[in-house]
Amino acid sequence: MLVNKEENIVQCAATLACELHKGQVDKAGVDYFTGHLTSVAKMGRTWQEQVVGYLHDASEDTPNSVEQVLNLLDEKLETPLSDTDREELAVALRLLNHHLAPNRETYIQRIKSNALAKAVKMHDLTHNMDLSRIPNPAKMDYERIERYKKEYDYLSKA
Repeated sequence: MLVNKEENIVQCAATLACELHKGQVDKAGVDYFTGHLTSVAKMGRTWQEQVVGYLHDASEDTPNSVEQVLNLLDEKLETPLSDTDREELAVALRLLNHHLAPNRETYIQRIKSNALAKAVKMHDLTHNMDLSRIPNPAKMDYERIERYKKEYDYLSKA
């Protein structure tokens, strides 16, 4: 029963992410949900990593706050998230919203302090560093990849 509940939460997060990011495309010009969010979520090893993988950009790239995103998720669920699960997801989602940090360095440093946010950010960076998805990478793409590699290396050190 518990596995089904967790699978349901992941599926509802996927549905919500698809709705919230409708019409958005990634740097390769591919649908944002299928091209990026699904890839990041599928790298998740736990249901929490998968949920945050789907929702990690929702409060950053849509007009919704983290609380609004989680309220929308609760509306899709048969049983709302437990307070503990909701708080764990909320903390990670807040850390993953770069708009809530004063600069990129602080943003990455804060993420390192939370295992869930760190795992999802490393999945996000892994996908973002895959230049094979960009048909004709430009100089700025290579420069961005170098920044991502440094951030990944920083996060991967205990």
